[in-house]
Amino acid sequence: MAVAAAMPVVLGVSQAQAYDYMAVGIGTMPCKYWLSTPQLEGEGNTWILGWWTGLDSRNDNHWVGSSTDGNGIILVVKKECQNNPNKLLMNVIADLFKKWNHPPK
Repeated sequence: MAVAAAMPVVLGVSQAQAYDYMAVGIGTMPCKYWLSTPQLEGEGNTWILGWWTGLDSRNDNHWVGSSTDGNGIILVVKKECQNNPNKLLMNVIADLFKKWNHPPK
């Protein structure tokens, strides 16, 4: 039953972007959903750090974002989400992760 409930969330992800993993939870929702209530914001904050850790563990450089702390990462994600409220939270995180992994020279 849990798998069936999760499938619409996974299928709701932009079809233009292919993933080699399954994502569940608040990160599969648009930024405006995450920022809509204090409770959802708290849930999203936890999700952001877990997702970031997962991206870091799959990356060759396991220290992306190490120039700040969890609160710093959340603040950058929040700012980006405020500028892109309809973007999926997980995609905002992935884009910031890539940017920090390969900073401009």
